[in-house]
Amino acid sequence: MMLGQGIKARCRKCNNEALASEFRMHYDYKMMVCPNCFKGEREKPKVENKLQPKEEQKIVRPPGWDAEDDYLNRYSRNKQEQQKSIFKKIPGTDQVMCTCPSCKYVFKYDPYRKMPQACPYCDGSIPRVGTFNLL
Repeated sequence: MMLGQGIKARCRKCNNEALASEFRMHYDYKMMVCPNCFKGEREKPKVENKLQPKEEQKIVRPPGWDAEDDYLNRYSRNKQEQQKSIFKKIPGTDQVMCTCPSCKYVFKYDPYRKMPQACPYCDGSIPRVGTFNLL
């Protein structure tokens, strides 16, 4: 019997053979890899490939566009997303489903009569909303 020999397995990452007892689970690859692949540097090209399309997609701005316009554009987009997440139209009725910003309780809200005036669960205030953009 020879010492130091054991069952060899092929690494799925680099196709080299190594002792099966030396294989370890790699976090990034999510598979068992040989000691050489485990010690190797993490693959950064995957992350870089995700960033390249954003760099290529430069948005054309009108003349006179500045940092203040960027800020206002982001602010208005953020405000619209918030209102969409708080109020959702109920098809076939004039009411909307409202999610309370403080306790996340979901309830029906009538934007014409402005009823209920506060959250039924926590008595938190309901944010003002332009009723016509929901209907």
